[in-house]
Amino acid sequence: MTDPTQPLDDQRVWCRRLDCELPVRQHADCLYCFGSKQQIACRAHEQFCDFKKGQDPIHFGFPPDTSRNLES
Repeated sequence: MTDPTQPLDDQRVWCRRLDCELPVRQHADCLYCFGSKQQIACRAHEQFCDFKKGQDPIHFGFPPDTSRNLES
């Protein structure tokens, strides 16, 4: 739960990418997070986070079977 006495920027929310809690201000600076600080503080990741484990959200249209996308 959020602590109403704690400043919004300092409230901690789980980070899917790093598997740890981070302050809202760090989520707001993340390339995967696109929501407002209020959305991030609500912890509804589907509203603010594009990170999907095992997938690169920045694709640029390369075909999925190219060497760029193959794991080593």
